[in-house]
Amino acid sequence: MKHFYFLICLILVACESVLENTTNMNHALFKILTPEQWETFQKEKVFQGSELDQKDGFIHLSLPHQWNKTWQKFFNNAECYLIEINKAQLKPDLLKIEANRAGAEQYPHYYGNLMLDAVVRFELLQK
Repeated sequence: MKHFYFLICLILVACESVLENTTNMNHALFKILTPEQWETFQKEKVFQGSELDQKDGFIHLSLPHQWNKTWQKFFNNAECYLIEINKAQLKPDLLKIEANRAGAEQYPHYYGNLMLDAVVRFELLQK
């Protein structure tokens, strides 16, 4: 009987994780770009990813509660643009929410290029 309850608990935890990932995907998505990246994105109307994105094979995105931490950690609060992405403009099968390493916080990753028409709004971030 103990094994049965243990199995039920594992199933509940797994279901909770799936529901959490689905719920998180209902929020806005954000990308932080340097001024040069944003200028190029506007001219070319497509963003193929930063050097890190291209190295990792996906575009690193953030949820609303994550972008500020990303800006601080990876951009040292430098002047950047916060780009809000319309998820409806993305191919759903190319959008995943996953951790970069085991046990780490999960972030949205887009395994494709961002098109300029997916940008809902942008904001200049300054110290």
